Amino acid sequence: MTDKKAKAKPEKKSGKAKTKPKKKIEKEEVEKTEEKGKPSKFKFECQKCGACCQNRDPIPVTFIDLARWTKQGSFMSIILPHLELRGISEDDALGQLAIVPYIKMKDEDENGKGVCPFFDVENKICNIYFTLPSFCKTFPLYFSGEKYYVSDPTCPGINQGEMTKEKLQEMRETSVRDFNERADTTIAMIPLQGMFIRHFMKQSQETVDKMSGEDKEKLDELIKKTQDDKEDITEPEPEK
Repeated sequence: MTDKKAKAKPEKKSGKAKTKPKKKIEKEEVEKTEEKGKPSKFKFECQKCGACCQNRDPIPVTFIDLARWTKQGSFMSIILPHLELRGISEDDALGQLAIVPYIKMKDEDENGKGVCPFFDVENKICNIYFTLPSFCKTFPLYFSGEKYYVSDPTCPGINQGEMTKEKLQEMRETSVRDFNERADTTIAMIPLQGMFIRHFMKQSQETVDKMSGEDKEKLDELIKKTQDDKEDITEPEPEK
């Protein structure tokens, strides 16, 4: 009697679609963008003119930037004095709620634009070029989460030099990494803000509880005086 080979039973396909991991989805988005062919005409070579360091908006900073600067030992003495927290946008609730670190510009105009504090105007060099924020590293090619775009078409380096396939791929990867790092920082800052507020409120209450009765009376008087001063401030009457 001849043995018959058992036929393997075909696997049943599940009706539920498998959830793709985040990295895979992001990779597919990038690949779709590349298929459009728009970035293939992109050429850029830095002209070391310093135009991108002047008349510019504040520079967003990520947790990766902060960690790197702290490890290098330059964060506290050089970079920290120029950092401030501000909202990312006024357009939506999340943008108003999320307060993230930025590098504040010098000599800001009425639109908030100014000169980067780390830019040496005379020599046209960046004093922290060896450890640039990720936002500066990707200039002028950025990633929006769906496609690439040039942030400043007037940059003198646009359409200059040679753009190899390897260089273009490196710039794309840098822009995607910058987008992800800024997005992660924004999301993480929301719960952190609540934690900081609770922490400082608790510290303040503990300090008040330890104060003597005399010091508490002085504090109450100071608070009352501040409130009275605010009430005394009245708007001038319009001229007739």
